[in-house]
Amino acid sequence: MNKKLIFTLTLILLLLIGCSSPAQDDPQAAPTEVVMETQAEMDDTTAQDDMQTTQQDVAAEAPAEIDDTIAQDGPQAFPPEVVAELQAEMDGLTAERFPPGMIIWIDAPAYRFAGASGSANLAEGTPMSPEDAFRIGSITKMFTATVIMQLVEDGVLTLDDPLAQWLPEVAEQLPYGDQITLRHLLTHTSGLFNVVEHESYYADIFTEIVVDEATGNVTLDCVERDPNDTLVRYVYGKEAQFEPGTQWRYSNTNYTLLGMIIEKAAEMPLAEAYRTHIYEPLGMIATFLDCYEAPLIDVVHGYTASGDTMTDVTELHESVGWSAGGLVSTASDLIAFARGLFGGALFDNPETVAAMTTPAPGSAYGLGIMLQEGYMGHAGGIAGFRSVLNYAPELDTVVVMLYNTDATGPEQLQADMMNPVLPLLRVEE
Repeated sequence: MNKKLIFTLTLILLLLIGCSSPAQDDPQAAPTEVVMETQAEMDDTTAQDDMQTTQQDVAAEAPAEIDDTIAQDGPQAFPPEVVAELQAEMDGLTAERFPPGMIIWIDAPAYRFAGASGSANLAEGTPMSPEDAFRIGSITKMFTATVIMQLVEDGVLTLDDPLAQWLPEVAEQLPYGDQITLRHLLTHTSGLFNVVEHESYYADIFTEIVVDEATGNVTLDCVERDPNDTLVRYVYGKEAQFEPGTQWRYSNTNYTLLGMIIEKAAEMPLAEAYRTHIYEPLGMIATFLDCYEAPLIDVVHGYTASGDTMTDVTELHESVGWSAGGLVSTASDLIAFARGLFGGALFDNPETVAAMTTPAPGSAYGLGIMLQEGYMGHAGGIAGFRSVLNYAPELDTVVVMLYNTDATGPEQLQADMMNPVLPLLRVEE
């Protein structure tokens, strides 16, 4: 095994530990507190500069073209000087590969910006497009929580239902399994051990990945994984972190269980439940559960970086994420989802949205939704990708930011990107 391959394998192990850490999605830390620290290096410096110029030129044109179209039907483009400032902010980051490529959409009642910058594929020099698809990691939890709440409205289940009512054999294997309720799972107050913190979780992924010795690209086969097997491997036998309802701690296990409950209560596969309950009512056309249904769109290439070394992990399918982090989507679909969710179109009772956006005691987390600094939504991180979806109720504005790297996140940039548009949005209040 050559030194490059050994280094790549080590890097992959580090990225897996980093990008799935619960701290990255910790709603008790402001989502605008992330530092960007990556840089890419290509062998041919001249080719890099030429490709970069081409990407920026194309990306700079894309938002204007899209905004002109949107202006005919509803929201108009932001003034040219605002668009230029937004585009310059993105181009400044992608020029240094912080990140390799990115997408930002800002959707307000009177204005819309749909921007892209950088590269969707470094090897081929493909420029990023505003309509490109990304893995969205833990933003998936918002979808899972939404379906649960729809089933609550339908009278199929209640938030106070014990886990044992829906998954009795599972509950028997868990500490406080007879006391944990659906509300505890939704709010991360169950005390259950987090699946990704098991000492074997990353080791198992590490043993399954394949690294191309020539390119360094990493592959983990796209396979359906039985959530029962996930629980057996990484959760059963672990002690509770606290008694249900007494503390708050982020745990992907909660949302794995919620996915299992959806399948049982709705009597359909999780992917179908998302589709019938969310995508179809809202006209979403490019969102799908990675590895559990046929892909509807290709994802952009995702990268992890350490220093000047960048590794393509597009084919590393962390499908164990499932109902906690397995969705692929586009910015336009996420805008539609946020509008449907926070606008109440997905629910019959307006109190449902109010319940979802009420934080659990001692936290800044509602029912599948982070609540911070005037925004409500969720961040996501998975191998090769980072994302954030936020809604600002006072401005009735949705912000989607997508990066094709896991080595830096979009949360900090959100405040910078919103600064030039806030004066216009506040005038509309």
